[in-house]
Amino acid sequence: MPILAAARRVLKGGSLEPGVRQSICWGSKAEAARLGRRGADTRWWAHAWVRYHMEALPLSKLRVLDAGSGLSNRLLDWYRPRVRHAYLVEFLAETREEGNTTIVRADLEKGIPLDDDSVDIVTTVSSIEHLSAGGQVRFMSEAQRLLRPGGVMVMTVSYNFGLDARALDLLSRDPALLGTGCTISAPLDLRRMLEGAPRLRCPEEPEWSSFPGFEGFSESPVLGDPSIIFDTVGSYGDVRCLPETDALGLRWAEIAMYLVKR
Repeated sequence: MPILAAARRVLKGGSLEPGVRQSICWGSKAEAARLGRRGADTRWWAHAWVRYHMEALPLSKLRVLDAGSGLSNRLLDWYRPRVRHAYLVEFLAETREEGNTTIVRADLEKGIPLDDDSVDIVTTVSSIEHLSAGGQVRFMSEAQRLLRPGGVMVMTVSYNFGLDARALDLLSRDPALLGTGCTISAPLDLRRMLEGAPRLRCPEEPEWSSFPGFEGFSESPVLGDPSIIFDTVGSYGDVRCLPETDALGLRWAEIAMYLVKR
C-alpha cells in the first residue's frame, strides 16, 4: 500500500486528532495542546509534530532518512527501533553501520550520497535554516530525488524574524553559533525551496500568503499572533552568544511541512 494511502486510512479511521494537518503550518499552542502538552517550546512541538505524522505510517516497512538532527534525540530514539532502516545524515560523523541504521557523513550544502528513490520518508527538525540560500533549495531537491514516488517528507524548519544585514552578519560569525553549527547566513524563502522540488506537494493546500517567500507574506501578522509558539535567538543553556547577538532580541518560530512525492 502506498504510504499516503496508509496515512489516509488512519485519518479515515479517526486515529489522528482533528486539526493536526497534512499540510504546511506554523507551530501553534493549539496544536501543541492536541499533541499532548500545553505551554510547549518550539523544539518539543517540532519533534511531537513530526512523530505524530510518522505514527500514521507503517514504519516497520519503511526506510527513513534524517538530515542534520544528530545521532540521538527524542524523535530519533523513538523511531529508530521501529523502522525498517534509518539513514542519519551528519557532517561530523563517520560513515558506519549500527544495526538497522546507516550513519552517512555528508555536507547538506553539497548533496546526500544515496541513490535515487532509495527512501520512503525524509525528515529533518530545525536544521535546514542553517544552510545557505542555495543549500536550502538544494536540500529540497535532494529530498525529492531520494524519495520514492508516494514517499513523504515530514519536517520542520525555523523561521528567524527581522533578519536585516546587521543581524545576518552577527548570526553568521558568532563564535558560539559557529561552534554548535547554528549559524544563520540567509533568510528562509519557502517558495524558492518548494520550487526546487516541484514533485513534493501538500495533501492539504495551505494559505500560501502566510509563509515566507510567497506573495502577500508579512512578518508583522505572524509576530502578532498569540497562538504561535516563539523562542528568542541567542544564548541558551551553556551556549553563550556575543552580547550583540543577545541584544538583537530576534524571535523565531517553527514551520512544519508534510509533503508527498507525486
